[in-house]
Amino acid sequence: MIIMKKRNIIYIVIAAVIIIGVIVFFVMKKAQKSSYNSSFLYIGKYSDNEFILEKGYVFRDYDDFKTKLNSNKLKEKDFENNNYVLIPISYDECAEKDVTPAKYTIRDNNIDVLVEYEANCGGCASINEYYLIKVDKKVVFSSVDIKYKATNEIHCDQGVDYKPIIYLYPQKETNITVKLGYPELLLTSYPKYNNEWKVLAKPNGDLVDESGRNYYGLYWEGKTNIKDNFTDGFVVSREETIAFLEEKLSILGLNEREANEFIIYWLPKLEENEYNFIRFESLDKINEQMPLNITPTPDTLIRVLMEYKSVNSKMEVQEQELKTPSRKGFTVVEWGGTKLK
Repeated sequence: MIIMKKRNIIYIVIAAVIIIGVIVFFVMKKAQKSSYNSSFLYIGKYSDNEFILEKGYVFRDYDDFKTKLNSNKLKEKDFENNNYVLIPISYDECAEKDVTPAKYTIRDNNIDVLVEYEANCGGCASINEYYLIKVDKKVVFSSVDIKYKATNEIHCDQGVDYKPIIYLYPQKETNITVKLGYPELLLTSYPKYNNEWKVLAKPNGDLVDESGRNYYGLYWEGKTNIKDNFTDGFVVSREETIAFLEEKLSILGLNEREANEFIIYWLPKLEENEYNFIRFESLDKINEQMPLNITPTPDTLIRVLMEYKSVNSKMEVQEQELKTPSRKGFTVVEWGGTKLK
């Protein structure tokens, strides 16, 4: 009987230790996550036209901080022992939800930042949020590497053109009308498409609608019947993706800002796979799928549609030949993509 009581006491002690250990683990994990989040000082949300500063910009004094950010988040005394590094986070508020800077590490002047988000299908205009990281006074410049990581798995439907964005660059301020050839295929649009878009376009690409609201592009998303008939293209590893996109998008006629927005949207999706088979659809095929009717008629029309599918390994394929268009006169640029099975 005494032996059984001793055994029961031992079991109770072991169970208590396990329970306490589990509680401590989750409390520490929660506290750790909280400390990560509190390490990022949120500054605000800005559009591309409102605020552009380079990633990793170091604020070394209060006057510079106030002049460039016009924020009251820091005081002059905050700069007595610390500098602050700017961390810009860009994302698509339709495709990426609950975007949160999770943690960072500092090695000398190198800062690695992990941003977590919940992935969703679809897309809309890009959002820019800005944070600051406190660093030592000796850090006067920095190199910032931002990694985006989805906290969930998502499989978007095949047969959808995701996030085509249309940019308009007239040579002078011009009232422009844009019509989609098959509006019945639309799934969503921004600004809302109602038989047509009418905007005042400026040479730098800024657009103003009839209500006076500003945009940098016209966004639509719609059904497509493009089939997986890859006969040429490129097999690209996860590690090669950034360099590949920068090179090919330049060849296809996108400027650095357009390519930047393309890469920001598609990179997290492409990096979900170890290898991707990527090809770019021809202008004739894109025009057939969704004609664009633009008044006045542009001198240059560039439409980039990336098609891709996951493959298991590196393999030999016939490399797709890409041609570089000449951007001249009134130029219209559109980019989008679709995932094929």
